[in-house]
Amino acid sequence: MIKIKLLPYESVRGDFKKVFKALQDDHIVLIDAKLDPDQEAGLIKDTMERFSDRFAGIELSSLESPLQTGGLDKVKSALAEMLTGKKRGFTIIGPASIVRKIKKNPQELLVYM
Repeated sequence: MIKIKLLPYESVRGDFKKVFKALQDDHIVLIDAKLDPDQEAGLIKDTMERFSDRFAGIELSSLESPLQTGGLDKVKSALAEMLTGKKRGFTIIGPASIVRKIKKNPQELLVYM
């Protein structure tokens, strides 16, 4: 059975404890924002420190929502991003023991288990 846990970006912004707990319980984690490259690097670094026989690592990918083409929509999105610190899109993270690979296309993510 596949278990998916949705975590709000605000609850994991700088602290990945909830993510690691869910991953160790064999959940696939969806975060409701795109992690920036520094956050992804921090998550990978923290994961490497937690490798064990029980926890083999993670597969991770972020997908950014395409901006609307209108100028006003771009301004609204940029303002919302600046105020919330949250990039439009989402991030999927899965334990390597379940997720073999995540393939990223411009408009979609494919999760292979």
